[in-house]
Amino acid sequence: MLTLASCTSGEPEAKVDHLCAITPASEEDKLLRGIIRADSFETSIPNRTDRLVETLERALGEMGPTKETFASSTCRYSPPTRTESAAFDVGWAPRTSKFVEPSLPEAGRFDVNGAFGESNYHSTTLFVRCDMPGDLAEPSKSAWLYAKASYTVNLGRTDIAPADIDQPAKDRQTSLAYLMTRRVTEALGCENEPLAKPPVVKPLPTS
Repeated sequence: MLTLASCTSGEPEAKVDHLCAITPASEEDKLLRGIIRADSFETSIPNRTDRLVETLERALGEMGPTKETFASSTCRYSPPTRTESAAFDVGWAPRTSKFVEPSLPEAGRFDVNGAFGESNYHSTTLFVRCDMPGDLAEPSKSAWLYAKASYTVNLGRTDIAPADIDQPAKDRQTSLAYLMTRRVTEALGCENEPLAKPPVVKPLPTS
């Protein structure tokens, strides 16, 4: 486990900074502070960027036709005086897998610039088409890159019920998940640049 403060020089550290560093007053910074309801936060980096990319590339090449891969941790952000956090994990899922179907309780479905998923009181799942280069080009045609964001800052609250989370709150969570996943697609070198545009969240009707 690395902290962001330890990432200050050298090529591997620069890559880690690119993946997890949040610049003050950036869109990610504003969204994160609103979600965790804190003026400051600490950053934990479970995996260096090069290790994360290597793990995801290997997992895509080995993925079976029906089962999603294990989600690798990317970044975690926590208020300095509380135990809650916002955390992000990524993996691959076959496009025909039931894993892609809605499964979160009390969730709203969404489209955001062609990516899709669902978001509820404390979780967001995002599915993205990532066209990989080289030998992984063919496997990537039948896979979604998926991201799972967990926002435990809302767990245990007694002043609001899970069903009462409003659409703006879901949109904030979805937008942050989108922007953090963009960093992963850039590190992987997704040739279609799927998340290059600013996030525009469009709620979808539930079936």
